[in-house]
Amino acid sequence: MAESTDAREQFFGQRAHSYRLSARHARGQDLDRLLAHLDPKEGGRALDLATGAGHVAVRLAGLGLQVTALDPTSAMLNEARDFARERGAEVDFVQSVAESLPFADGTFDVAVCRRAAHHFSDLAQALSETARVLKPGAVLGISDMTAPREAMSDLNRVEQIRDPSHVQARTADEWLGLLLGAGLRLQVLEVLVEPMTPEEWLAPVSPVEPEGAQALLTIRRFEEPARSMLSPDGTFVKYRLLAVAQKPLRP
Repeated sequence: MAESTDAREQFFGQRAHSYRLSARHARGQDLDRLLAHLDPKEGGRALDLATGAGHVAVRLAGLGLQVTALDPTSAMLNEARDFARERGAEVDFVQSVAESLPFADGTFDVAVCRRAAHHFSDLAQALSETARVLKPGAVLGISDMTAPREAMSDLNRVEQIRDPSHVQARTADEWLGLLLGAGLRLQVLEVLVEPMTPEEWLAPVSPVEPEGAQALLTIRRFEEPARSMLSPDGTFVKYRLLAVAQKPLRP
């Protein structure tokens, strides 16, 4: 856990402002579809897990929700606070890990975790904690990287080169098992495909940084079956999993 925390602080501490300025993180099909599936109601209480630079939290606040945004990294929280102030959004920021949430049982009407769960040291524990703080009938929305089963080990290998704080990306069936294991009922599970150049996938890591250069070299040397992440023209295919799960009204 300590090693993972140190890697996270170093990686995101160096790149927090770049994430705030990232158009791909500020917008994206996965964010629009996730919010459409969740259909959060004005006045409800929302939890944004691993908020990063605060893009999801600000969107939720703009929909009229009472938003609490949580992140373990101080540099990212500072960027998120500045971003929320810049956008005139009222958000309560809390520094904590997802595996140990400092909230009472049944606090929130909706929870969201976008593009961050692959960093969690103990995803099963984080999902259990999220289920605990959701009200009965409340929903959790997830967007995270994934890949076809045959390419998953290569995705995790190259992602760990690019970002040492990466822990593990998971397949759709692995996500299903984890959500059910947390006592949640699956409502939506879909995979989006987003083509991009390998250099765009690296961002905010530069291709001239050692980690970036090594990751690009690894991608170019992909063999079957990891080729499912590359188009014939060399474009990198980013797979994003979207899941929405509900906490049952009764245990």
